[in-house]
Formats: sequence, structure tokens, C-alpha cells
Amino acid sequence: MNDVESLLEAQTTALLRRLGREQESRTRHIRDEAATQAADIVRRARVEARTRVHQAVVDTRREDEMALARRRAALDTQARRSRQATLRELLDRAWQALPAALQSRWLDATARERWCDAACMSASRSLRHLDRLQVEVDPQWLAHVGPLIRSRLEGPSKVDVTSSAGLGAGLRIRAGDACIDATVAGLLAARERIASELLAEFERQAAARRAERTR
Repeated sequence: MNDVESLLEAQTTALLRRLGREQESRTRHIRDEAATQAADIVRRARVEARTRVHQAVVDTRREDEMALARRRAALDTQARRSRQATLRELLDRAWQALPAALQSRWLDATARERWCDAACMSASRSLRHLDRLQVEVDPQWLAHVGPLIRSRLEGPSKVDVTSSAGLGAGLRIRAGDACIDATVAGLLAARERIASELLAEFERQAAARRAERTR
């Protein structure tokens, strides 16, 4: 081998070694970049997975809360309707029982006197400015109620107590066109007011029962 061949072989060997080093460097660089990219992909995938899981939990919780709210609203509506139906039933039963209850009170002498006193007090407040009062009483009660009414109303006004067939329990006190109707029908005429008072009484009794149960 001459000098030229030796030189060419040395240069070729050096070139091959340099190419090998460059190839190894590029391979290592490509491998490092691939590893970095893979790590980034894994990290982003984990972040996205955690985000999706968190969002799924939030969505599930929101759906559960909405379902619970709907159920609670449905139960509240059902309870309200049930309460209204119960109150309506109580009112209907009360309205059916009131005429007989009032009739029973009128048959009791003490209660009848208080009934007449209340009617006379109402007349005294609103009708006594007129000189003449006319009181209507059922014929069967005229002898019992007439003297009581006169004792309560006579004074500045002249009081005429007359019988009115079919009037039943109670009395009417008239002065001109004005009238205090204290008959059973007259007392029950203010239906809305009586219904309000009955509802208030139902609520009071219900509250008393609740308080009793908590003791």
C-alpha cells in the first residue's frame, strides 16, 4: 500500500467514524425528543382525564341535585295538595255541622242568652241612633226572648218585639232599612269570614297537637 492509499483509508475511516457519531447523536436527539413528546402526551392525557373525571363528577352531582330538587318540589306539591284537600274536607264537614251546632246552642238557655246579648250589643253599636227598633223572633221563642231583648235595648229607642213564623233559632233587629240578622242563616251568610276563622282554628289546633307531640 502506497502513501496515497494509506491517506485515503485514514480519511475514509475518520469520515465513517464522524458519520457514526453524528448518526448516534441524531438518534439520541430523536429518541430524547420522542421521549419528551411522549411524556407531554401522557401528561396532557392525564390532565385531560382528570378534567373529564372532575367534570363528570360535577355533572353527576348537578344532575343528582336537580333530581333531588325536583323530587322535593314534587313532595312539597303533593303535601300542599294533600293539606288543601284535608282543609277543604274539614271545611265542608264544618259547614254541614254548623247549622245543627248553632241550633243546639240556641236550645241551651245560657247560650241563647249570650246569643241575644251579642246581637243586642251589635245593634246598640250600629242601630241605636234610630228611635224605633223592631225585633223579629220565632213565635215559639217570643215569650222567652222578648223580655230579654227589651231589657237590653229599651231606653232611647222604642223596641217592638214581633213574632216571625219560620224564623227558627236566632233573631233579627231592624231599624229602618238596616238589619242585624242574628238568625242561623244570617250568621252563616258571611261565608268567607267564617271560613277564615275556621281555618285559623284548624291551624291553632294542629299547632297545639304538634306542640303536644314534641313534649
